[in-house]
Amino acid sequence: MKKGLVIADSGPIFSLALIDELKILHKLFDEVRISNAVWEEITLNETSKFYKKIIGFFEPKVTRISGFNDLTFLMGMENPNH
Repeated sequence: MKKGLVIADSGPIFSLALIDELKILHKLFDEVRISNAVWEEITLNETSKFYKKIIGFFEPKVTRISGFNDLTFLMGMENPNH
């Protein structure tokens, strides 16, 4: 059973990319998003062997979050039961 929305951080992203398991996020969650700050961090090293996988997977998932209120709103919209 999937569990709503996940807003991923760079540590788990790098770990999953390293073992070629980014797709597990879609198996576990209804929706996957990352902030601009995380996007900037995970796309710094263009020479990384998993750079293209990260770009391909996360580019359409970047969400502009400028503060706590934006994050709260985003999470509230995706999972109205909580």
